[in-house]
Amino acid sequence: MYLSYTCVLFLLLGLLTLSESRLADEKLQLYKAFHEFAVKHNRSYVKNSNSSEFLFRFNVFKENVARSQSLNEGFPNGSTQVYGINKFADWSPEEFKTKYLSTYKPSKSLRKNLSDLKFKFQDLPTKKDWRDSGVVNPVMDQGSCGACWAFSVVETVESMYGIQKNASAPSLSVQELIDCDKNNSGCEGGSIKGACDWSLENGLVWSDQYPLTDKTGSCRNLSSSLPRVHLKACENNQYTTDEYQLLQLLAFHGPIAVAIDATTWHNYIGGIIQFHCYNNLNHAVQIVGYNLEGDVPYYIIRNSWGTNFGDQGYIYVRYGKNLCGLTHDVTFLDVDLNRNTFP
Repeated sequence: MYLSYTCVLFLLLGLLTLSESRLADEKLQLYKAFHEFAVKHNRSYVKNSNSSEFLFRFNVFKENVARSQSLNEGFPNGSTQVYGINKFADWSPEEFKTKYLSTYKPSKSLRKNLSDLKFKFQDLPTKKDWRDSGVVNPVMDQGSCGACWAFSVVETVESMYGIQKNASAPSLSVQELIDCDKNNSGCEGGSIKGACDWSLENGLVWSDQYPLTDKTGSCRNLSSSLPRVHLKACENNQYTTDEYQLLQLLAFHGPIAVAIDATTWHNYIGGIIQFHCYNNLNHAVQIVGYNLEGDVPYYIIRNSWGTNFGDQGYIYVRYGKNLCGLTHDVTFLDVDLNRNTFP
């Protein structure tokens, strides 16, 4: 009896030692991953691994890794969305919301599923990607400026100019909207509708006339003689009961600007988002296409967080479920080619 108890004791001690060794190895691997992350993203705290900031960020990083693992393990078979280490991996959820998601102001007085705006097209293509037509410019980076509302509208004006003029998309000024649109609050937030209203009244100059600074400045009041792209119409609607209309808009009209809930994009790496995306509108993006051909139909979303986020700056969200609330605040527009002054 004594011998058997002794064997059991040594076995338990061995398992405990093995468990402790495994935990130590996992912590070391996590530490290495964190250090590589901090170096890659030029974090200043990496220079002093004993600082309180370094230790705080390491703990936040560890929590984000655990959260991502939990999300990835909880999806049904066939899910493609992946969460993990991205450039926001050392930000807490609260920091991410404050810096990127607290500034969007949902548009007001939206029209809902207007019958006179329903498209009557048939033979909807199974996929449409306006990038293939050369009317979608490279992904931009709004930095710490909460002006997603301006980026999404200007991007859509650029695309519609290219489509209607049968030309490549121009590079128009986001910064002028940030500085001069008093319907909104610059880097402190705004709405797609407010940006539409200002653009309808004033038009948009080329970006080289008013370059991007990613911060709110004084309006420069540029000369009215400068070339501008003017809008003919800018419609803000809801399609919560008829998401199919978004496909019609994308297929037969062009890219659209939408407000979404990007809370769970904090840890997004790639794949098609199918779960855990809600309806608290806090960000604005441009949808540039869709694809219905695979097992999971999806939208192609151009974000404004740089090409080092998601899939080269793009995100994919499942079609048909109103995921991320993307049917609640939808904008499509037309430019006025008869009124525009070109460089």
